[in-house]
Amino acid sequence: MKRLLRSLGYLLVLLVAGIVSAHLTVKLLSLSRDVRVPDLKGREMIAANDIARKERLYIRPVGEDYDQRIPEGFIVRQDIPPGNRVKEGREIRVVLSRGPRVREVPDVVGQSLHDAETLFSGKGLSIDRIIYIHTEAAPKDTIVAQRPEPQEKGSDAVSVIVSTGKHEEEK
Repeated sequence: MKRLLRSLGYLLVLLVAGIVSAHLTVKLLSLSRDVRVPDLKGREMIAANDIARKERLYIRPVGEDYDQRIPEGFIVRQDIPPGNRVKEGREIRVVLSRGPRVREVPDVVGQSLHDAETLFSGKGLSIDRIIYIHTEAAPKDTIVAQRPEPQEKGSDAVSVIVSTGKHEEEK
């Protein structure tokens, strides 16, 4: 009987110690303050790190990805959206830009817009901007200029100038 009471006493002491420990842990965790996650997209790593550290957050690069608009080495995205509230000391994982994907651009001057779109899509390129002009130098729907030009290295997107044909005057 004494053994049973002693065992129950030890069990009770362990249970109380566990409850006190859990209570203290929750109290300590609740002492850390919530902070707002800053917007790090488009920022250079050193500047982003300074901004995060002011909020007592940390940055960890977890990868790289191509981006047409964000320069190489700058942040493309972050795992915790800006404006969210998190506990200070939290780590924000970021993906850095590798810059635009550089490719050889085929010559499409003199071709129809439809043929150029077909050629570009077969090479993983796209036309991001089309400018239409009146000109007698080329038939309607023919490309008269492109950027980047064929001898230049370019990105995934190409801009073209397309002829709308000769300007007809109204009578």
